[in-house]
Amino acid sequence: MSTTEMFNQPFKHYLVLDFESTCQEGVRIDPQEIIEFPCLLVGADDLCLVDQFHEYVKPVGKPLLTDFCTGLTGITQDMIKDKDTFPDVLSRFVSWYKSHGLDPSNATFVTCGQWDLESMLPQQCLYSGLTLPQMLDVGTSGEFVNIKLTYQNTTGQYGKGIKDMQKYLGLQFEGRLHSGIDDCKNIFSVMKSLVARGAKLSNNGMTKKPKPQPAL
Repeated sequence: MSTTEMFNQPFKHYLVLDFESTCQEGVRIDPQEIIEFPCLLVGADDLCLVDQFHEYVKPVGKPLLTDFCTGLTGITQDMIKDKDTFPDVLSRFVSWYKSHGLDPSNATFVTCGQWDLESMLPQQCLYSGLTLPQMLDVGTSGEFVNIKLTYQNTTGQYGKGIKDMQKYLGLQFEGRLHSGIDDCKNIFSVMKSLVARGAKLSNNGMTKKPKPQPAL
């Protein structure tokens, strides 16, 4: 495959996103809130990093992190205690996004699974009393890139997680698993490897469709 063919992707820009949230062992915490908001802006013409957005977020419903959460994500109480809450962080992200001239026609998000955009972000916005920004409202924009599905379609292997995909692709995980920013960088490495194998980074992460209502 030529370099021109390799980088002939459906979008001009890709935004690699991987939230981390409050959690506890064995049961879902309620409310569950985003505590790390990282995003890498990647140019499709050369698959190089253009910029990054990265902020930690102070939760308000259950402001004290569990030991399990800190052990899993590496995020400590000191790292979030003086940070802004989600509405302010989201507002800055939207400004950052727009400052690069991005919109859903020229840029799409890349996640490792459905959770970040299908579940966690809408849930967080609902809890915070916010309207989903248009570029992040996948129910409106339609789709995003679930890199697990791209991996599956390219290799014929089930995309279980970042490390499993990297192992098959001959890549090494760098950093800490479940650190949002490190996960983004490793998802990015999977993206580049898949593109080198001929993958098109097309939208494939469909949101769940509402169940049809019975006729009255």
